Amino acid sequence: MFSKSEKKTLEKIFSKSIEVIDSVTMKNGAILASPPGRRYPYVYPRDTMLILRVLLELGETKKVRKTLEFILDLVGETGEWYQRYTKDGVSASYRPSQVDCNGLVLYMIKRYYDATGDRKFLEKHWKQIYIGTRFLEEHYIKEEKLVFSMNSIHEWPPMEAGFEIWANVCAYAGFKAACDIAKELGRGEDITVWCNIERELKKTLMTKMVKDGHFIKLTNMTKIYDADISELGAYILGILPADDRIMGNTAVFIEKHLYDRKLGGIRRHVEKYGRPGRNNGGYGPYSMYTGWMAQYFIDKGDAKKAKIYMDWFIRHNKGGLIPEHVSTKNNFLKWQKEAKDIGRYYKSGRKEEAEKVMRSKDFRENSLAYWVVPLTWGHAEFLLAYHKLKKKGLI
Repeated sequence: MFSKSEKKTLEKIFSKSIEVIDSVTMKNGAILASPPGRRYPYVYPRDTMLILRVLLELGETKKVRKTLEFILDLVGETGEWYQRYTKDGVSASYRPSQVDCNGLVLYMIKRYYDATGDRKFLEKHWKQIYIGTRFLEEHYIKEEKLVFSMNSIHEWPPMEAGFEIWANVCAYAGFKAACDIAKELGRGEDITVWCNIERELKKTLMTKMVKDGHFIKLTNMTKIYDADISELGAYILGILPADDRIMGNTAVFIEKHLYDRKLGGIRRHVEKYGRPGRNNGGYGPYSMYTGWMAQYFIDKGDAKKAKIYMDWFIRHNKGGLIPEHVSTKNNFLKWQKEAKDIGRYYKSGRKEEAEKVMRSKDFRENSLAYWVVPLTWGHAEFLLAYHKLKKKGLI
């Protein structure tokens, strides 16, 4: 499946991935989204929980517990986990409530318990579990039997405000986790409500959030039926298996519309949703989502397709380091002009990151823009894909 040189490259990326994650994991358990000096030297609960999901698969239960302890201590009075924090746990959020973060935290608590049987951990953190679930409950619209969110995985309200697929998949995973934990701890007064929501939400996900046999991005007064990587979420969180019919249709739909034929890999959404000036660093494929597609096809048993996505990491790693995403020079310059015109370029570290890109040899000589190198989450998703290949004897 892989040549000797390809295997050697993948092994190098694997080793570097471990190094990167270790280097951005603080003594208090905080995991930074990128090293200091790059664009994301913050703790993002979303990134962190998805990274922990990988570390748990690799058997790193002590690391998972420590980081969960750090994140659980950050919950706000209303039960919310904010968009991002400093490495010391101070809120640095500039986005509306991120409902999916709550679902992901609850999901990972249950995953940790399933792996360790650490009942004392559940008992110790019942208060955070309780108020975190109540926060989710407040966003559940009974009439629609879905969770309403202002933004989601892309942190972009214009395309995510409403009943959005990723937020609802995460909410379902969170309610299911909370229901199971409440049963385990004998918290009978909470079981009925949360378990009822879990059942209703699952049913609605499989009806209102499905069109033409595949998942859709958004249903509200505005409906978005276009391909979006978040539509793969039910597989990522283990709600549906890779061989599920709807999951299969969704993967085909995503690949058809979001595969980058020039650069390889998978883009996060259709280009128009990032214009003007929102496709940071230029429209192109993302490492973490390319990793998702590799994982999906490995689990489905399609080694040929999985290799296509693993080849992206071989092609686009920088000395073993993985970028957040890659774009062509032309797409980068198009984004840069749009972002300057509307004022986004000068906010949230975009200008500084862009200047690093433009100084790079790849940009000057190869007309490629590598945005945020390395990205911790991208390394984690590569690790999981590599681990799955190893387990199946494909590498």
